[in-house]
Amino acid sequence: LAVGADGGSLTVLDFEGGKGTVLHCASFGKTGCRRGTPGQYLASDPKGRAVMISAVEKRKLVYVMNRDAAGRPTIASPLEAHRSRTIVIANVGLDNGYDNPIFASLEYQYPDAEEEEEDA
Repeated sequence: LAVGADGGSLTVLDFEGGKGTVLHCASFGKTGCRRGTPGQYLASDPKGRAVMISAVEKRKLVYVMNRDAAGRPTIASPLEAHRSRTIVIANVGLDNGYDNPIFASLEYQYPDAEEEEEDA
């Protein structure tokens, strides 16, 4: 179970045998809810192989889930999928069979302030 908070944290829990265990707990932000702090949007691959957590603006992180030799769940370091000058509206994990996990993000890309000045 992956739980995100708009204050900038991601917690991955494992429930086995009626007992919950925290597998991973990461904090991304300093204080409170900020537009550049990942946590507002959370999406999972339909097969549970990866989780994407993103901020309202620009920053996105993808965590790949695996199992070690003993069968315990593990989490890899985050992969960055940032895109500058974008506002995220929604994220979703796409079902593509057994190929690599793919995520789609509905975004609005706003112009650079310098580009606006040159056009005026």
